[in-house]
Amino acid sequence: MKYIYVPLERLDMRYTSHLDDDITTYLNDNNIQYIRIYPDIDIAAEPPDGLFLNPGFTTKFKSLQLAEIARLYETNSIQNDDVFFFSDLWFPGIESIAYMNYFYKKETKITGIIHAGSFTDTDFIRDCERWAKNFEDIIFDISSDIYVGSNFIKRDIVKKRIVNPEKIKITPFPYHNHLGRYNITNEKENIVIFNGRNCDEKQPWLFVELEKQIKNCISDVKFINTQKLKLPKEEYYKLLNKAKVIVSFALQENFGFGILEATYLGCNPVVPNRLVYPELYPVDFLYNNFTECVELVKNQLLLYYKMHQLVPTINTNNTIQIWFNK
Repeated sequence: MKYIYVPLERLDMRYTSHLDDDITTYLNDNNIQYIRIYPDIDIAAEPPDGLFLNPGFTTKFKSLQLAEIARLYETNSIQNDDVFFFSDLWFPGIESIAYMNYFYKKETKITGIIHAGSFTDTDFIRDCERWAKNFEDIIFDISSDIYVGSNFIKRDIVKKRIVNPEKIKITPFPYHNHLGRYNITNEKENIVIFNGRNCDEKQPWLFVELEKQIKNCISDVKFINTQKLKLPKEEYYKLLNKAKVIVSFALQENFGFGILEATYLGCNPVVPNRLVYPELYPVDFLYNNFTECVELVKNQLLLYYKMHQLVPTINTNNTIQIWFNK
């Protein structure tokens, strides 16, 4: 038995480079036989403003992955007990694996991660639900194990799609392995960070309003929208290490790599009491409306050193082990 590992394209903004590194390191360290399907293709141009991917490039990238999978079937390189692992099961053409299994008389398994979909009311791709619903039902039908990062996304899937709930496993995604070399500093500054994309579902205009209201009370605070700075990762992590607060206004979040990463580096989170956030953060860091958000940011700036340093307690050390059944 071997794994056919189908990663997402490596993009730092999407945390897919870190995910690919973690998975390949685990497979190599544990001597697990696998084939990694990664096309020899130049990386995509910057995504259109507000988007987390370049839709043309990602379609081209996945099409080349599908072509390589078809070649493996054609050359009889796929065996009956092989397992496909997709870093994102939302993969156009994934039904072709079931199609080729039928004609080549193979009995492979399909497993992998679902990050988002049209089954969530607040996701921007909900606008595509008329056709995406049928596609997602196919994914859930042909996959044997489906991994999601939170109860929040599992509830939406079970509520909106035809799926056996036992297939869906909640395994919070690794988010901090690459941060081990950064020591959390006690030399914090009055910096508030917003690292959400410039799109409606992240509501960046509320960060502008937050700055106005806070500076009426605390004058020496810096408000930094990191998406506008386009910092290299090393500089970005140094900035997080100096900041006191990371804030979110998200209308949609199934896991929240960016907030978790910042929290790990010592930023106290101020996040809405909705979506995935109540699963990950204590109630002291949640707000119910904008007025509460303003007060919580002020308190965390003034009381940062008196507050307990919050490091996320979710355990992701065995996540990849679960994915690869080791």
